[in-house]
Amino acid sequence: MVDDPSRLASPRDTFKVLLSGLTEAGDPAQAALDLRNYSQAVRGDEAFLLERYLKKVIDRIGYVYWQQIPDDPKSNTPFVYFEHPAGNIVIGPVETEKDKIWQFTPETLAHIRALYADVEDVPVAPEFAAFASTDPFFIARGLAREISPGLLTRAGPMERWQWSMLSLAALAGIVFGFIANALISLFVRRTDSPAFFRIVEWAVRSIVLGFFLLLTLRPLGLPQVVAAPVKAIAWSLVVIGAVPVVWHLIGKVADHYRGLWQVPGYHDTLISLSTGVARVAVLVVAFLLLAELLAIPYEGVIAGLGIGGLAVALAAQPTLQNFLSGLTLYADRPVSVGDFCKFGDQSGTIEHIGMRSTRIRSLDRTIISVPNSDFAGMQIENYAHRDRTRFATTLQLRYETTPDQLRYVLAELRKLLIAHPRVIDEPCRVRFAGFGAYSLDIDVFTYIKTADVADFQAIREDILLSMINIMDDAGAQFAFPSSLEYRATDLPVDDEKRIAAEKRVSDWREAQNLPFPDFSQIDKFALNNTLAYPPEGSAHYRETEPDPDSAEAKATLEKVRWSLPWKKGE
Repeated sequence: MVDDPSRLASPRDTFKVLLSGLTEAGDPAQAALDLRNYSQAVRGDEAFLLERYLKKVIDRIGYVYWQQIPDDPKSNTPFVYFEHPAGNIVIGPVETEKDKIWQFTPETLAHIRALYADVEDVPVAPEFAAFASTDPFFIARGLAREISPGLLTRAGPMERWQWSMLSLAALAGIVFGFIANALISLFVRRTDSPAFFRIVEWAVRSIVLGFFLLLTLRPLGLPQVVAAPVKAIAWSLVVIGAVPVVWHLIGKVADHYRGLWQVPGYHDTLISLSTGVARVAVLVVAFLLLAELLAIPYEGVIAGLGIGGLAVALAAQPTLQNFLSGLTLYADRPVSVGDFCKFGDQSGTIEHIGMRSTRIRSLDRTIISVPNSDFAGMQIENYAHRDRTRFATTLQLRYETTPDQLRYVLAELRKLLIAHPRVIDEPCRVRFAGFGAYSLDIDVFTYIKTADVADFQAIREDILLSMINIMDDAGAQFAFPSSLEYRATDLPVDDEKRIAAEKRVSDWREAQNLPFPDFSQIDKFALNNTLAYPPEGSAHYRETEPDPDSAEAKATLEKVRWSLPWKKGE
């Protein structure tokens, strides 16, 4: 026996590998066949049948006597084991990378079906009769022979019964495809996505038909000229049909996980990116499978991509940059799906963060699509993450408003903000800000305890209406842009006040104490903290009035004394 099938050193070794390997696991008998003319896609199925054809023909020729089969490794002459008008059985030498081996020639394999048909009725020894009795092909062929010997008549590359069974398999695949669609429709609602359901229907029919064709390849024993295209068509139907189904399942899984997270907006970004990557992977795998099935030399294309990798990388740089920016948006989380944000000079709600772009629903209800790389580089203001909302306004009062009216308005506005339950305590500012072009301006600044826009607008409305009531209670009026023309006679000059003012300046000059360009240091210390603030009459006046006997007051007095310029005689 030959233990290593790859060491086919002579025709006798080849015969031993064929006859002993038929009953062993792993099909070692295939090594005895020269399958160079057979497509890789059908080589396994063809080898399985060709081995059994050879065995059946050899059994009908008679017992194999090893002494009649050459065992000379150095010979280069093909050994003709059997000659017949339908074809010969020949073992010839084949040069390999390592050494020379012997295999059944391609011509022998090409004619073995016709040869078997001619010698099929030759009786065989009893011990050989049961061989291959369980093979699906020979069982089917035997049934066809019993039904009608005319079915074994060849019609082109195949026998008639093979053509009939192949047609029935295709018809059965179509029928069962419609049955599968009917079963699916019982569990899937058409109203959910009718357009896509129609696509799935065709995908299911394609898959079922492809599997029916694949299941019939071995029982029918189709020759390579028919088996190769049938197998390619069958697997193409399965792959093409599986792509939309898997595409749809990926979307369903993504939708399922979107509903599981407590923060769906954030995780939707990762789910969208993962869904996109998975779908691209499905397309790539489908393309490679189809290329393998259709014998497209994609290895050369891949090698070309490796050589031109730099050019491809440069061409794909924007796409890759957008994809990496999408991952950055997920990791950094400046925004999530459902957040309202401001980006650039536009605002809107994030609806989708995909592999290439981010889609935003604008305030005009249009969709804005921004590449991820551009969106990630923008200054994004996310309104969804704020914990409170700023309230700021300026009240403009007429210049006819008296100081006490203004004080009353300021006090009541402060009371309003302090008392309102939706206004925070700090900061909470109401201040007389200055003199405008036509108004006395009061600045109001605080925060509202809400992040919801609609809730904030309702609270702001309530506060503004209360401010109008305060203005009405004070008898004050809002200012509006206006211009006034005053007509009056010139007021007489008050000579007494003029003379008094000039006398004060003259006294400063004689005492060498004229406060120009600035007050003296003595005068500054004398004036320091002499004005009461908060003003006298304020609720805080007594709280801030310094105690003349306090340590702070004594320290200030000591500081003044030591800071004065010392002069002799003074």
